[in-house]
Amino acid sequence: MQGRERMTKSAVSAIRKTGTAAALEKCQVLANLVNAYLVEATPERFDASAVAELQAFLERAAAVLKKM
Repeated sequence: MQGRERMTKSAVSAIRKTGTAAALEKCQVLANLVNAYLVEATPERFDASAVAELQAFLERAAAVLKKM
């Protein structure tokens, strides 16, 4: 939990410096990269724990977006 809190504080600090528009643009780029990778992904490329971790991160991101 401490690691995520630290990352969140760091991200908020960066957003305050660069602005929300730049942060949203970076999010779009990251989302496009993830999507492009997943479109090409095959189950053999991942183990169950990696997929579970990815799913948890994506669910967290979706929950944050719903709050916006």
